[in-house]
Amino acid sequence: MKKEFKFKIGADPEFNLIMQNQKVDARQTMQFILSQKRNLKKTNDNMGYDIKNFGNIGWDGMNETAEIRPKPSNTPQGLINNLAGILKETGNHLNLFDMSTISEFGPIGGHIHFEVPKEENWSDQKRNALHRKMASFYLPVLISENKINLNLRIRQGYGSLKDNRLQKLFKHSDGTDGYTYEFRCPSAEWMTTPKIALATISYLAVIYHEILNKPKSFAKYSDVIYKSDKQGDALQTLAIMEFSLLTKQIMNKIKKYIKNFEMYDSYKAEINYLFNSQKVLKDKGKVDYNINIGWNNAQNAQTAKKHEILSSKKKFQKLTKEKNLDELKKIMNVHFNDDTNVVLFAETFKDRVAAFNWKLKNNYFIFGMRKGINQIVAKNLMGDFLAGKETIKTRLDLESINDLFLRMQNKFNSNISYSTNTAIDFKTGKPKNQKMTSILIGLPYETRIAENTKSFLELIWNIEKEKTQNMIISGKEEQLLDDTSLPPEQQGEIHQILTHTAPQPPVIYARESSSQRSLVAQVAREITQEQPNELDSIPEPADEETIDRLTANLNQ
Repeated sequence: MKKEFKFKIGADPEFNLIMQNQKVDARQTMQFILSQKRNLKKTNDNMGYDIKNFGNIGWDGMNETAEIRPKPSNTPQGLINNLAGILKETGNHLNLFDMSTISEFGPIGGHIHFEVPKEENWSDQKRNALHRKMASFYLPVLISENKINLNLRIRQGYGSLKDNRLQKLFKHSDGTDGYTYEFRCPSAEWMTTPKIALATISYLAVIYHEILNKPKSFAKYSDVIYKSDKQGDALQTLAIMEFSLLTKQIMNKIKKYIKNFEMYDSYKAEINYLFNSQKVLKDKGKVDYNINIGWNNAQNAQTAKKHEILSSKKKFQKLTKEKNLDELKKIMNVHFNDDTNVVLFAETFKDRVAAFNWKLKNNYFIFGMRKGINQIVAKNLMGDFLAGKETIKTRLDLESINDLFLRMQNKFNSNISYSTNTAIDFKTGKPKNQKMTSILIGLPYETRIAENTKSFLELIWNIEKEKTQNMIISGKEEQLLDDTSLPPEQQGEIHQILTHTAPQPPVIYARESSSQRSLVAQVAREITQEQPNELDSIPEPADEETIDRLTANLNQ
């Protein structure tokens, strides 16, 4: 049985919502999806949604960043349970998104709160002295963070070792103000898995307990406690370096000293795990810094299966009868043009994604090809063929297909530009080529008319599973038939289809020009104005003398 702390522990860690390798706006996404759930109510500050008994989830002041605010607890496990409750509830609604603890050039902090004893009134000097002790013993957590992520956060002004503050966040039972000491150094990486979260919270709570209850004992640990902000910066710089000799020496002293802390024995297993920084880093990498995978929620653990994706329309409708697919389909990065039935293929694809929690790695752009091209052709923006390379028989075939895809790329340009923004692989530190994940797919006319979506869906499944054989034909033209000098009728079939000048549709003339319409309107008005009264148009009867005279005139 773990001992309870006499103070409450809280946190408000942040994370990024990721869909198809793109960061999405947390506020807009949550408002769009969570506001439609009857069991979720908005928080009083309109910054998120309450999760009954556990806390709330929402966004911070930047809107693009998501934030979890679990209810405080007197035990680390209690806080972790509240985090788990929030993630389980919201994961059921946000199951198409990854929840990344990597900053992605954002602030993404893992702030942890400790209740200040009710009877104490801290000055800034006392708070800073306490914080130096906390931060000096923070090194095991620091060296367990992703070095690239840590370095970028520091350069952007986040996560400094001296970052802390005192906040008035609640009321005690007697009505007096309640304060928390906010330890703001950590990134959100500690939230990647429940095991890392429990170890981090336990370790820091043990240190905080020792500072409050045995402050004089820290005189024995003065050789690891930095004395100034400058020394603190130097300690953080050492941590970024891969296990320098000095860092190892400080770590060994911390391991030795922590065993003397009053609450160490109660949380020994968690602390010893945290001290194995290589293991912690490995565990973060295993789940790709993704909270959804790390916490293994039942809803989030469900992944799409191939037989579901390729299921018949009737079976699909049966499996998704209880689901509302319209919400998530509107924010998917799947774009298409208005060629015949292309919308059917795109909507079928999005239906499967939303229905079966199919987490996509790539962004897709779908269009129709001319009649006569009988295979689906797919290429990424690097020029690799992911499907349809068998159709390329000649050099002119290749040239014409490339021209077609370049034209379509230009048509989808505004959407593609968003999908190819620069990204960093935080495991290697190298830029990720987003052009590899932007896929253009050309659908044959016959396939579209037959509404044969199965082969289309199977292709995308294989692309997502990286089971396609990428083929860069550029540079291998010598393997293709050189038809550049052949008569047109002997050139490549694909080239002939794509370069054939289709007859222009007949011109449909307007019934009249704007000037003609004005003239008609004018004549209509004139006729209307000169029309005699209906009664005036009836002739008066003629007398006999007049009739005789008219008759005589006719006879002449």
